[in-house]
Amino acid sequence: MLSGYQCGTVYKAIYLEAQASAALALYLRAGVEPPAALVNSKTMDSAQNADVPSVLLKPIWVTSENLADTAVKDKFVDAAQLCAGDLADACKAANIAQ
Repeated sequence: MLSGYQCGTVYKAIYLEAQASAALALYLRAGVEPPAALVNSKTMDSAQNADVPSVLLKPIWVTSENLADTAVKDKFVDAAQLCAGDLADACKAANIAQ
């Protein structure tokens, strides 16, 4: 995105996915149904033709304008590595601090 070859990407914070997975695992291990506040949707299991309770996180459309506030802020992308070499000026323009 910073180099101009891609207009954006979809991002979901990994730590939120990990938290949801760990919480679901605890409920499943305990044999307790997860609360509706955690299980917020259903997905279709096409092999069994059945709805499966699911935790769906909202994806974020990331561009160079919000890269600093999403993937960099969450430390999914290391700013020092991202901004090394040819991308240093693009990082400054995108307000990505190294």
